[in-house]
Amino acid sequence: MTILTDENYVDIAEKAILKLERNTRNRKNPDAFFLTTSKLRNLLSLTSTLFDESKVKEYDALLDRIAYLRVQFVYQAGREIAVKDLIEKAQILEALKEIKDRETLQRFCRYMEALVAYFKFYGGKD
Repeated sequence: MTILTDENYVDIAEKAILKLERNTRNRKNPDAFFLTTSKLRNLLSLTSTLFDESKVKEYDALLDRIAYLRVQFVYQAGREIAVKDLIEKAQILEALKEIKDRETLQRFCRYMEALVAYFKFYGGKD
């Protein structure tokens, strides 16, 4: 599956969020995600700056930043199992490898926004 060339990337984001692990041991809310909104927003903030830069800079000037973004996602996944769950189920690393030009870079950033939106919609909290 190619996320960034699929017109249904928003639907793909929704399905990924629905697959995330839930904290069934949480007595107050047994349907709560292990992942928190703040952790997800930290990932989104990494992409937001890149999206803004993609509007004014040439794609080639952003290649190093895109590679660093991939490293940051891997690092965050290694630190937190809930982040790793998101990265695997949302196929974020695969999507990062699909970035080939400005259009697919911006599509990736919108995919990340869709993940955050569906996370909040389905009850994601801090």
